[in-house]
Amino acid sequence: MEPSSASLDGLSRRIAREGFVRIRRGCPAALVERIAKAAHRRIDEVMAALGERPIGIGSAAGYVELVQRSPGRWDIPVTPAQFGTDERSLPWWPLVARVLGADAEHSFSGVVFSEPGSPAQFWHIDSPHLDARHRPAHALNVLLALHDIPLEMGPTELARGSQLYTNHLANPELAVEELVYQAEGTSPKALMAGRTEREPEAWSEALPAGSYLVFDDRILHRGLANRSGEPRYVAYFSYRTSGYSENTHFESGRSLFDRS
Repeated sequence: MEPSSASLDGLSRRIAREGFVRIRRGCPAALVERIAKAAHRRIDEVMAALGERPIGIGSAAGYVELVQRSPGRWDIPVTPAQFGTDERSLPWWPLVARVLGADAEHSFSGVVFSEPGSPAQFWHIDSPHLDARHRPAHALNVLLALHDIPLEMGPTELARGSQLYTNHLANPELAVEELVYQAEGTSPKALMAGRTEREPEAWSEALPAGSYLVFDDRILHRGLANRSGEPRYVAYFSYRTSGYSENTHFESGRSLFDRS
């Protein structure tokens, strides 16, 4: 069902205020199944190509087709066409367009899976603020649960409203590299050092299959530890305002399929 203008307005205000919204079971089961099948097919191809080759942590240490975001947490790009869909036909597109504008652009998409026993990530943002004054979001991420994700599988944790305080251009005490590249000392508590505002609340909860999160690129977040015996799979779709092009997500130029 197409969301009403009033509901889109309310959700966009929540993103501006809290940095994220969660839509419970908002993606039809048939679409989730199609995306999951494509994701697993691509995972098999890419991990087979990696084989026994070493790979470091972070985008610069990875490959065009694969990044290890943290130990045991793998990020594999998959295009909307490979998922068998169009980025503007997905259930969250009306909300993305309301926040970023009708001319918003698809940045990238893919699947992230965390192995059993993989630790929690360090807190981080996905892209920095662009102005010392707080501006509306310039990029949004959508995380789609491809199966039921209980808390022990390590769903995404977000620091509610922290996008209001991650502005390194307004606060010289913040180092943009430490915000973007998962520095151990980055946390909601450290973010608020010297400020009088309350520390942003850390939020996470179990996600039934088909549920999705939409969040501001600048919010502090992290994947939690996978304490279960099974891998955790989420698809992601990232969008940006028209003309925005900065990319810290995939920085390597080497390919797993380069035969030279």
